Parts: sequence; structure tokens; C-alpha cells
Amino acid sequence: MAITKGPLKGIRVLDLSQAHAGPFGTMLLADLGAEIIKLESPLGDLLRVGDPTVNILNYYILSLNRNKKSIVLDLESKKGKKAFYDLVKNSDVVYSNFRADVLERQGSDFDALKKINPQIIRCNISGYGPKGPYTKYPAYDIIACGHSGILSVSGEEGRPPVIPGGIAMADMMGGIYAVLSVLASIISRSNEKKGVQAEVNLLDSMIFMQKVLFQSMFATGSIPGMQGRRHHMLPTYGIFETKDGFLTIGPSDDNMLVGLTGLDWMRDDPDLNSSLNRIINKDKFIPHFEKALKQETTDHWLKLFRDDNDIPSGPVLNYKDVINDPQVIHNNMIKEMDLKGDKYKTIGSIFKMPGVIEGENESAPDLGAHTKEILQSILNYSDADVEEILKENQAAIPRMQNKKTK
Repeated sequence: MAITKGPLKGIRVLDLSQAHAGPFGTMLLADLGAEIIKLESPLGDLLRVGDPTVNILNYYILSLNRNKKSIVLDLESKKGKKAFYDLVKNSDVVYSNFRADVLERQGSDFDALKKINPQIIRCNISGYGPKGPYTKYPAYDIIACGHSGILSVSGEEGRPPVIPGGIAMADMMGGIYAVLSVLASIISRSNEKKGVQAEVNLLDSMIFMQKVLFQSMFATGSIPGMQGRRHHMLPTYGIFETKDGFLTIGPSDDNMLVGLTGLDWMRDDPDLNSSLNRIINKDKFIPHFEKALKQETTDHWLKLFRDDNDIPSGPVLNYKDVINDPQVIHNNMIKEMDLKGDKYKTIGSIFKMPGVIEGENESAPDLGAHTKEILQSILNYSDADVEEILKENQAAIPRMQNKKTK
């Protein structure tokens, strides 16, 4: 494994997940030192486009599957299913992102697996949860975003909803909460000496993310609307246009901001002469504040606000600016990796634990790259057994392709 030392060293995760939410979570576990065995069907992860190469078609696979091993098994065949259960016996965690009903049909539900390995941790990310009226519905990131309410607050007032940040927020949060559940389950298993069932779903993940806005509604009775570019209460908190771009301003002394932006005349205006009055009359205050900020560049305001007066503020950078930003470079967030002799850049690990995590990242594996190795080194299968499984995998491909087209 590429990560030679980490807090999860010695933890083996059998990863049945694919697409985004599941692989994102197991990538985090891999970054912490866990051994991730990515179990794929003969057709591979939904997002695979051939073997990983440095090209645009494989950016999902390269982004989400570093530091993993890939084994191919046909779980509908006897030998494939037996190999799966043998791996369960030798694993700490079985992890997936399936609809709730898939687990029982596949024979990978917690009740089935704990008979094979009483210490197993079974974590699944579903769209809606293991039970309930929607449990069998298909759900992807954008579905959970719409259902959870976050799309109703994402965008500008009077305009259609937008995808929050343009990122798969529900998938990523589902993956993060799955990791937290796995880590908590490892501690629970250590204390209780028995396996743990951990259920995460995308709908709950997104509702939980909006806890503060829901609490606001519970307190006021008012349904939050589009959040736009401004804080719903603080008129100087938000995203503001400058002469050459945009500026973010956080919670700050608005009396100081009034002075620094040349709006001292407001101190004599009974509607705008205090923080409270500027909140009450924010519709009158904001146009003046916006106009003042447009008179100078973002760099001008950053020097005046952040550098000279310690006012929380920052630029709005595009991706190219981000990867060349000195703080981002210092934080080692842009990594160069090697894939079959080709170099490519990727985002580094979020975990900073000097002396605890050691090693270098390995790129995403080819489909089935470690099938023989895993079957022989972990399960002690004979060459003949391995060859039979490989033949079954090949034979399953036409059947699976036919299913996809129906």
C-alpha cells in the first residue's frame, strides 16, 4: 500500500461502492492508512471509462480512488460469491452505497455478514435510509439536494435554484458521514467486541448540513428563501463586487467598514447611524456600500480591510488562481502523481498528522489489477481457483451488458 503508516493501518475495508459518495469516503479512509479493497463487477465502477489513463474521461476515477486495490468478482457466480464471503471473514469493514433493498438481494446485509464474521462493521450509504416510504427509490446527489431543501435556498431571490457550488455536495457529505460512522464503529467494536451496523443516507446528510437554517425556521416560523450573496441578517457579510472582481467579507465591525469605504456621512443619518439601524434598513444601506466597493480593486480593499485593519475578508478566486495560491501551495494541497509514466496533478489529502501518516499516494488502480494478488495473498487460493474466477468474470460480461441495455 502507498500509505505506509497511518492511524487506520491494519484496518481492511472491503469496498463495494461505486460512483461518487462511496468512493469518496473510502478514499478518506485510505488516506488515513486503511487498506481498501475495491470490489468491482466485471464491468467495473459505473464511472470507469476503460483503464485509468490521464485524460478527461477518467477524472472521476482518478479523483476518488487513489490508494486502493481493485479486485473483480462476479457476485452472481458461486465462486465469486464464495470469494466475497471469504474476504468478509478477513475484513474489518464492508462498505457500499446501495439502495437498501439491494443488500438483502445481494446477501451483503449486516445480518448475513455477521454470521460469517461476528466482528464485521457493515456501513451502507443509501439515498433515503434502510426503511420508509422512499427506501426503494433511486437517488443521486442532485435528487437528495432537491429533496432536502438546500436547492430552495441556493441561488438569487426571484431566480431558479442552482447546484450549490456546482459540486456533488450530498455525495461528499454522505461519504464524510460514512467515514465518521466507520471510525465510531471501530471504537464501538473495540469496546463491545461485536460487529456494528452503520447506516448513512444522502437525504439525512443534507438536512443535517442545514441545521442552522432549519433552527432559524423553527424559531421564527419563517421559511428561509434563496440565500443569494448576502447573510440574511448582517448587511456587510457576503460577496461584493469590486472594480475588477469580487470580495468576500465575514463578520466584522461594520462601523469601521463604513469609515474605511468613505461612508462617514451615514453617522448623521438616523436610518443608518448604528449597526442595528443598518440591519433594520439594510435595503437602504446595501446599495451605498456596494457602490463604494466598486470604486476600487479587490487588492485595494484586501490591503485596507484585511492587511491593515484585520477585517475578515478575502478574494473570490477561480480554480487556476487557487492552485497557484501561495497558501494552498504551502499547505501541500496540490499533489503531482504518476500514472503509467504520465504525470498529473490532483488534490492532496485533507489529513495533516506529521509522524502519524507516512507514505506517498498511489494512483487509482486498473480494473481488477489486484485480483490475483488478493485471492492468493489474503485467501490463499490456488492458481486453479484463481483461473476459474477470472474465467467466470469474463463470461459474466455479456450477461451484465445485456442487463444494462434492457
